[in-house]
Amino acid sequence: MKCILLVRVSTESQSFNEQEKELYDLAYSHGYKNNDIVSIATKESAIKLKEEERYGLNRMKELVETGEYNCVFAWEISRIARRKKILFSILEYLVERKVQLIIKEPRIHLLKDDKTIDEGAETIFTLYAQLAESEMRNKMSRFERAKKEGYNKGKYMGGKVKLGYKVDENGFWAIDENDSKLIQLMFDLYNSGEYSLAELGKELKSRGYFKNLSITNVKAEIYHMLKDPLYKGERTSNNIYPQIIDNETWEKCRVKRQENRVRSKQNGSHLLTPLIRCSCGASYSVNLMDGSYSCRVKHNAVEKGLIHSPDINVNMIESLVWYVALQELHEDMVCKRSDAKKTYEEEINIYNQKIAYSRELVDSTMKRRSDLDENYFVHGRFTKEKYEELTQKQNDIIKNEQSNIRKFEAAINNLQQQIQADITFDDMMNSLSSSYDNLKNGTNLETMRKIIHRYIVEVNIEPWVDKATCFWKKVIIKTTHDDENKEKVKLFQEQGLDNMLFTLADIFYVNTFHKKAYWDENMKNCVPMVYIPRLERKRKDARQNKLLKK
Repeated sequence: MKCILLVRVSTESQSFNEQEKELYDLAYSHGYKNNDIVSIATKESAIKLKEEERYGLNRMKELVETGEYNCVFAWEISRIARRKKILFSILEYLVERKVQLIIKEPRIHLLKDDKTIDEGAETIFTLYAQLAESEMRNKMSRFERAKKEGYNKGKYMGGKVKLGYKVDENGFWAIDENDSKLIQLMFDLYNSGEYSLAELGKELKSRGYFKNLSITNVKAEIYHMLKDPLYKGERTSNNIYPQIIDNETWEKCRVKRQENRVRSKQNGSHLLTPLIRCSCGASYSVNLMDGSYSCRVKHNAVEKGLIHSPDINVNMIESLVWYVALQELHEDMVCKRSDAKKTYEEEINIYNQKIAYSRELVDSTMKRRSDLDENYFVHGRFTKEKYEELTQKQNDIIKNEQSNIRKFEAAINNLQQQIQADITFDDMMNSLSSSYDNLKNGTNLETMRKIIHRYIVEVNIEPWVDKATCFWKKVIIKTTHDDENKEKVKLFQEQGLDNMLFTLADIFYVNTFHKKAYWDENMKNCVPMVYIPRLERKRKDARQNKLLKK
């Protein structure tokens, strides 16, 4: 007859050589020869795996079922299993088949010479089975306590390392200097209002980030990262991560994500959705029949007793907000131009990133093109039609990226010339004025939307007291520079320039009939905006016709 050596360790790093050697010696002492011994040595957990999942136990049962084996050796009871349920199941299995079980530590012979169970051995087996399970529970309890303590101290306890972080030499979570810059860039670009998730994905890929991901996958990654509070240091799981994004930037991103979700459900041709907010808290939508912005819940919430802000003409409010946005843009450009060299150098670095990525893409595409030629001409693995289709796609990629490289190089050359040129402040202001003149009459809708949503935070419409709200409105426009404007007000007051304070006000008085806006209620200072008749009213206004007749 033959015997089985049941050898087990729990992890890959452990060795079972010592167990196996001692069990071979034990088997030799019971008269078994090398040819009669089969060793089943496994590296598997006795805690995590169920009996039917244990390869070692399943293999032992397969051999026992052949009828050629009459004895099983194990180094100690815990090497068979650490759960009483499994140990008693194996005990019953071996007793039913009259297979001897010999344990080295403690010395146990399960069956007597007549193949009946030894009650003393069974008692010892039961006792050590209880000890094995108790030891398992204690180990698990210690492990959980140590793991929890490690989490609370900010230690890395396993799992995926999030983008922006690393594990330092002491095993603690730390901020990765390079990756954290990408996280900050991602939040800054999204908060600028110039990029949707898809556009942000394209921009980052063009700079050489996320090279191995498609635009769709990059968009999904960005979406999850922008809403993951762990980047502002909030504990969302067992791990405690250092803060990368400050609370103000995080909150701005949260608001921007909410705005973009609302905007995606609305008509994209309207510039101010969802910036205009009603006093009831809802956003405005466009009424095409009246050519006006109005509260979107105005008509279905009257029964609730809510007070709603008045409607306002689309062309009038968009023209006014466009004027305010351009003033903010102009001020931003002046601030940036005052430190032009640094700004230009940053732009050059971005263009160099894009050039490097485009060249890498051209090289990889040309390599694939070479492989395609070999597969078609040498190995004949494609039909002519498929070859031409794939070739055209690769040629288009190469042509497009080479065009991008030329465009980026031209932009770099232009920026370098501006850095080297001796540009005076007057030249700079003239250039900005020219840019403003080109934009003040409006441009394409997408550009207008980007500029408006970059600088305008919120627009509120209120009645103009003692005026008919049909044509006279009070408009409050909040911008990203409101805090800076408060400082300017103090500066103007200190310099005795009180007569200029109205230009920094965020309140405007609007007359939609005369298509004018004023900084003051007595209509002395008119806002020099350009009225842009973008949308025509479909329903005729009887009140306006009466005024025209008078």
